[in-house]
Amino acid sequence: MTKISGEEKKKRLYGMDFINNYLERRAVAKFNHDPMDELTRYMMMAFAAILMAFGTHFFKYPNSFVIGGVEGMSIIASTFIPLSRPQLTLIINITLLIIAFFILGKHFTIRTGYVAIINSLTALALDYIIPIHGPMTDNKLLELTFTLMISAFGSAILFNLAASSGGTDIIAMIVKKYSSLEVGKALLAVDSVFTIASIWIFDVEIGLLSVLGLLLKGIFVDVIIQSMNTDKLFIIITTKPDEVGRFIREDLNRSATKLTGVGIYKGIERSVFLLVLSPKETPRFRAFIKEIDPGSFITIVNTSKIIGKGFYTTSDME
Repeated sequence: MTKISGEEKKKRLYGMDFINNYLERRAVAKFNHDPMDELTRYMMMAFAAILMAFGTHFFKYPNSFVIGGVEGMSIIASTFIPLSRPQLTLIINITLLIIAFFILGKHFTIRTGYVAIINSLTALALDYIIPIHGPMTDNKLLELTFTLMISAFGSAILFNLAASSGGTDIIAMIVKKYSSLEVGKALLAVDSVFTIASIWIFDVEIGLLSVLGLLLKGIFVDVIIQSMNTDKLFIIITTKPDEVGRFIREDLNRSATKLTGVGIYKGIERSVFLLVLSPKETPRFRAFIKEIDPGSFITIVNTSKIIGKGFYTTSDME
């Protein structure tokens, strides 16, 4: 029987073996530019759900901002039902998930339910641990801005992972299934009903701010998603093709397309590389090319949503 050392026992007891192995696998996957694994994907989804719950608890609920979503439904419902807004959000989410299971299928419900339940339970826990009975400041526009920024950042993470926070997204998907309406338009229609209703239920100021928030949320999400997916396309005209190719292949572990071009001014033949890098890799490559071939001609273009191995793959859309 093999004797286990005290250090090995500690590692197994605290799960250090699992953590170390996972970190090693992720380091290798990162170097190989592999797609995000399922564990990381679900951790990111949980982070987005918790982040959105914080924004809802500290800014959306206290100000009664009805910016669509299940939170908007619960804010309106709380004026008629003697339950807290987080409790109503949890009840509505569970009800919609049960309906989604039978109409939209198991796969959609599991991924959506994971985010929706974590979001609802976090909001419920915050309401118990840090109860807030009114706005944090007297500036409602400032609080609306923070609500939108936090909500849009969380939504952008989820959309980037092909996930959803549930809620009115489920209603929009059901509407899409039984009509010709697109998901985006269906979601806007559903959210608009509750947002416009807030004008009559609450005062005009809250209602108008809610309408403004609903209109701006989509813009915020689009801007954040675009910034998250921005990469750099390099077009490099160089006299050192071997050195540049070796650095791209061996140091960056990337690939590139190599072409042959002829300058029309002097008619001299040059090598042309088409290369896409992430923002983190860009400074390293620029420093190298500056050192190895200062006379090279480089064009750098911002690009969004590169589809292919090492960037955004079709598996991310599943």
